[in-house]
Amino acid sequence: MARGSIFDVMIGVPSDCSGAFAGCERMPAALRAQGLADALGVIDAGNLQVVVADPVRDRETGVIGLTDLLGLSEVVRDAVSMHLTAGRRPLLVGGDCTLLFGVWAALARVRPDAGLLFVDGHLDCFDGQSSPTGEGADMELATLLGVGPPPLVRFAGRVPALSDERVVVLGPFDEDDAQGLGAPNPRRFAPSMPIVVIDELQQDPSGHTTRAVARLTETADGFWLHLDLDVLSASALPAVDYADERGLSWEQLGELLGVALGSSQLIGASVVILNPTLDTNGAGARRVVRLLADAQDQARQD
Repeated sequence: MARGSIFDVMIGVPSDCSGAFAGCERMPAALRAQGLADALGVIDAGNLQVVVADPVRDRETGVIGLTDLLGLSEVVRDAVSMHLTAGRRPLLVGGDCTLLFGVWAALARVRPDAGLLFVDGHLDCFDGQSSPTGEGADMELATLLGVGPPPLVRFAGRVPALSDERVVVLGPFDEDDAQGLGAPNPRRFAPSMPIVVIDELQQDPSGHTTRAVARLTETADGFWLHLDLDVLSASALPAVDYADERGLSWEQLGELLGVALGSSQLIGASVVILNPTLDTNGAGARRVVRLLADAQDQARQD
């Protein structure tokens, strides 16, 4: 790996599934400007050429920019497949959570029994009809588990793309945060998926992550780490679209990441949702770079 990095290659995925260029598509550039590649000692492979430029909600599926989103997912799938096949451990820097559609299609090809450590302030278990926004990032977890808009559910080439036995969710503010809006109940379609809500996670971030990694080591062939930065509290990182004061501190998230990144079962990772348009002085981007670099240092020491 490059200069002792946990990762072999860093790939930008400048996605914003709103179709309105609301800011998250600038995240890879913002973290590069703050020296992320050097801080991690990782090779920077540049950005994938992806875009969701259609803000229209598809009538049949309820998804914004569906054709663009499927095209984005193809590009991510092919890039991640290439690196995994070559034995590399990639770090994807978003953008938004929709990059997981392409990641999982790649894993279905290369590591079909891989697991997912999903760290997010939200469950992302809406479907195309119940989502209040129509954004693919409202629904990616449910979709991977087999519930959601058919073109996305089928994208990985198998349904479900991911077994609920091979997922652990850490950090949602509420276990049922979408139920009042008519979203599918994950306890019905994913009964085996552990969910550690934010209040529990805050009590013991490293312990819960250690147990999550142990479970995935038993049930899966390696795991992918997905981090949505809105799991941080609003006071820690206000530069996300759906900030919530109930989230983690930087220190708590650092503990979690140190454990996850230190696992030999880690296949790759994605980090998403910083919105540079809300981070006018770059303080949030600098802090994210420090978070990832410090967590990598901790992982290598443990």
